[in-house]
Order: sequence, then C-alpha cells, then structure tokens
Amino acid sequence: MYLSFKDLDHEQFYEGNLRMTRSQQDPYRKALFYLLGSTPQTRQHIRDLYDFDESCIRLSSLEQGWQTSSTMKLTRLAFNLFNGYTGDIEAGQDHPRNYSPYHLFDTSLMPYFFEAVKLRYAEYARSLEQPYLPFTPMNVEADFHEANEMEA
Repeated sequence: MYLSFKDLDHEQFYEGNLRMTRSQQDPYRKALFYLLGSTPQTRQHIRDLYDFDESCIRLSSLEQGWQTSSTMKLTRLAFNLFNGYTGDIEAGQDHPRNYSPYHLFDTSLMPYFFEAVKLRYAEYARSLEQPYLPFTPMNVEADFHEANEMEA
C-alpha cells in the first residue's frame, strides 16, 4: 500500500519507530506512529505520548500543555486506533464525544487521518484499491485510415 507522508521528517519518524519497536507488521502501531509522526509537536513529545519500555500509550499526554487543538485530535485518533480508547468520563479524563468524527476530522490533518485508518484496517482497505486494468494501446493511425476508407 502506498502511503502519503506530510514531509520527510514524518516518513523518517514513522519508519524509525516501526523499526525500533519491531512492529513493521503491527497495524495498531503502524497507525499510531504514522499519526504521531505527522506534526513536529507530536514527534518532539513522542516519549510523553508512548512508553517504549512498556509498549503502551500514555493517556496523561492528553492533558499536557503542549497539546494544540489539532494535536489533540491527532492524539485521540491515534490512541483510538491503537487500542480503542474513547476517553473515560467516569474518571474525568476526556469525554467520549471528543472521539467522534464530528469532533476529530475538523482539521487540515484529515487526509493523514484517513491514511492511518487504512493502515489500521489494511485488510478492508485493500478492497478500496483499484485493480490494475490492462489495456492494449490502439493503433490510432490504422484506425483513422480505416474510418476514412469506410466513409469513402
């Protein structure tokens, strides 16, 4: 599957974290690192977002001051694709409505959000790819002459 990256830093972050965590075949971490690599802020704060020793996300990062409205949306979707997290209203941590498409996709990062969904659900996204349709180039000159002969 072809992936669209925002820039070279995004691609290097994604590839490097997959190699470091040995998760090249893990659709959960592929989606997570793809999203978390799409902004300079989330790349800079990756250790606030992900615990490499425990191989898990850090929910406390949702409450940190460096988060912007766009990085919050990105982080919420990344966490949701990683393990289905949708906030915890009983614990007072984030409201589940913040994980709905209505609240998540209102950002210029939306094209990368779709790419992450395709990474996470690759087995279903394959059916969206257009099959290769072979075609034989027409001999335009021969067809032109043939058409003119028929008119005459």
